Amino acid sequence: MIFPLPHTMKTLTLRRFSGRTLPALLRATARRVPDAAFLRVLDPSDRKAPPRDVSFSAFERGVRRAAASLSAAGLRAGDRVLMLAENSPAWQEVSLGAQALRAEPAALFASLDGEPARAIALRVKPRVAFVSGPAQWEKLAPAAGELLADGLVAVVSVEPIPPEAVPPGVRLLTAAQVSGEEAEPLGDAAWDALVDAVGPEDPFLMIFTSGTTGRPKGVRLPQRSIVHAIDAGNSSCGIGPDDLGVHFLPFAHVAGHDQFFLALAQGHALLLVLRREDIERSFSFGPTYAFSVPLIYDRFRSAVEAKVDSLSPPLRRLARASLAAGVRVRVDGSRSLGDRILTRVADRLVGAPLRQKLGGRIRALFCGGAPASPALFRFLEGLGIPCVELYGMTETGGMVSANVRDRVRRSGSAGIVTPDHEVRFDTDGELLVRGPLLLTGYLEAEDTAGAFTEDGFYRTGDRARIDDEGFLRVEGRKKHLLVLSTGKKLAPEPLEQAIAGTPPFEGAVLLGEGRPFVSAAVFVAPEFLARLATEGRDAAEALLPLVRGTLHAFSEYEKPHKLLVIPGSPADHPSIVTPTLKVKREALVVFLGPRLAALYEPRAKVAG
Repeated sequence: MIFPLPHTMKTLTLRRFSGRTLPALLRATARRVPDAAFLRVLDPSDRKAPPRDVSFSAFERGVRRAAASLSAAGLRAGDRVLMLAENSPAWQEVSLGAQALRAEPAALFASLDGEPARAIALRVKPRVAFVSGPAQWEKLAPAAGELLADGLVAVVSVEPIPPEAVPPGVRLLTAAQVSGEEAEPLGDAAWDALVDAVGPEDPFLMIFTSGTTGRPKGVRLPQRSIVHAIDAGNSSCGIGPDDLGVHFLPFAHVAGHDQFFLALAQGHALLLVLRREDIERSFSFGPTYAFSVPLIYDRFRSAVEAKVDSLSPPLRRLARASLAAGVRVRVDGSRSLGDRILTRVADRLVGAPLRQKLGGRIRALFCGGAPASPALFRFLEGLGIPCVELYGMTETGGMVSANVRDRVRRSGSAGIVTPDHEVRFDTDGELLVRGPLLLTGYLEAEDTAGAFTEDGFYRTGDRARIDDEGFLRVEGRKKHLLVLSTGKKLAPEPLEQAIAGTPPFEGAVLLGEGRPFVSAAVFVAPEFLARLATEGRDAAEALLPLVRGTLHAFSEYEKPHKLLVIPGSPADHPSIVTPTLKVKREALVVFLGPRLAALYEPRAKVAG
C-alpha cells in the first residue's frame, strides 16, 4: 500500500535553462558574458593576496584544452577519469573536458585514507587519474600495477610528481600541460562538434556515498540529473548574474557541483575557497550568499553568542531580550510594538556586527547536506538573514525540494518539492521519488537491489511527510529509527538537532537500540568541560538537566536518561565521521566501547 499525497502539497514553478548539458551551458555562458569573472580563487599560500579572477571565457578555454589533451592521451567515450584531488579550477576543467568526450569522471573525497581510496580506484578502473600532487598519488601508488593492467594510461597532477613514481607505460602529465597555458585548446568547430554530441543521458559524474554503513556506493549521475537540479536552484534560490557566492563544499559532494554549475549557467561569480582555513577570510570580499552545511553557520552563531556572554550584565540582558524579540517578530509573527522596538535593537547590537563579519552584503545563507537545527534557523531569521534549506541526496542530483528565498520559510521544513519529482510515501512513511533527477544506476549492479520500487520510484531511506502548509518535512533516516526494549520507537534526528542547537553542545547522537531507555553521546567544547572540572563537577551529571530541559517538547521516553560526554565537535574525531562530517553511528558505538555498555549495567544509577 502507498499513501496518497495530501492536497496541501506545493510545487516549485521552474525556470529552465535552455542548454540541457553542462558543456552546452558552459559554451552559452562563455559566449554571453566572456569577460565576466566566474571564479575568484583565494590563494591559500598568501592570506593577504586578492583573489585571482578566472573569466568565463578563460575557464572555457581550460575545458577545451583539457578535452584536447585527454583525447590525445587516449581517453574515449565510456572511459573513466578518477578524480582524487582538493578543489581547484583544474579539477572542473579536467572533469568537464572528460564530459565533453562523453567519458565519466569519478570523484573521491581528497580526505580519504590510502586503503579506501585504492579500493575505490580498483572498482572504478580509470583510464586517467587526476590527483592534486604526490600526497594523493601515494595513496594510489601501491595499486598502480593493478590499475595499469585494468587500463590506466595517464596520470594528471596539479603539482609535479617524480617520474619514477608512476609505472612504465603510464604517461605523467601536469595540469598545466592538460588544461593550462602549455596546452592547445580545441578550435571552435571541433569544440562545437563535441558539445553538440553530448546528450542528457551521457555521464556527468560518478560520486561515492560517504559510507555511513558498509561499502561506499558509486552513484552514476547523467547530464540530465545535474541540469534538472540547477533548474530547481534557479527557481528557488533568488540568485542571479549580479551575485557573488562563497564556494567551499568539496567537488566529491554533489552539493558542491549544484552550486558551481548554477553559477556557471546563470553567469554569476564564485569565491572559490581551496581550504577550510580560508572560509572566514572569504567573507571579507563581500559575497552576497553562501552555501554550506549548517556546521559552518553554527560556528558563526557560537561566536556571536560568546560575544553576547562577554557583555556587561545590563547589556547582556538587553541583547538576549532583543534577540528573542527578533525571533518572535520575524519567525513567530508577533506584531507587538515592544517586540518590534527590541528587534531594531537586536539588528543594531547583534545583526549589524554579524553582517559586517559576513562581508556586509549577505542576502541569504543556504543550507544543504544536513538539516539546520531549529535554534540556528531561528537565530538567523530573527536577525533578518534568510536561512534557506534545500534537501536532496547524491542519487537525486542533490535536489528533492527547496525553500524559496523570497517566500515564507518554516523551521524544520525541507521546502517545496520540485515538479521534476513524482512523490509518494510508503506505508512506513518512507519518501519515494521518481523523475529525471535520478541516477542512471550504481557502479555495481548489486547495489541497485532494493533501491527502487517495481514501478521505478527510488527509495530515499528518509521518513518524511507533507505538513498542513504543503511543505516537505524530513523526519529522519529509516535505518536510524531506535526501537527500545520496551517496544517504544523514536526518530533520533529531531532530538539530536535540538540538543546540538543548544550551547555548549556541538553535536549529539542518541543511543539505545534494544535497550530499556535512551542515552546520548554529546559533544562539548573542551573549554566548557575544563570549567566544569575546575568547579569539581561531573560533566555528565551537570549537563543532563540541560539536555532534558532542551527537549521539553518531546515525550518522556524519548529523552536521554544518561549521557556520555565527548570533548570537542564531531569533526575533531575523524574516525567517527564521514568526509561530509556526518557521524557514523556504528563507528561511534565502537569508539565508545565499554563506556556505552556500562551505561546499561543493572547496578548503574539512571539519572532523570
